[in-house]
Amino acid sequence: MTERRTIRELRRSAGWSQIELAAKIGVSKMSISHWETGRNEPSARQLRALAQAFAIPMESIRFEKEAVRERQERSEQ
Repeated sequence: MTERRTIRELRRSAGWSQIELAAKIGVSKMSISHWETGRNEPSARQLRALAQAFAIPMESIRFEKEAVRERQERSEQ
């Protein structure tokens, strides 16, 4: 199974700022910020663009809300 990483983790490992990633996929910096904080999630089209920008399968992208939920579950065990 492929390791799933958040948009923030992927962006940072690529060495890109939020502005750079936004420009690469045609969205605003605010969209990137909202995705990274879990306020919103990308649409299917935006998810495809993210996957292409990072050269990974779409299934490898983990959403921040999901990551937070998993951390909470682990801490409750």
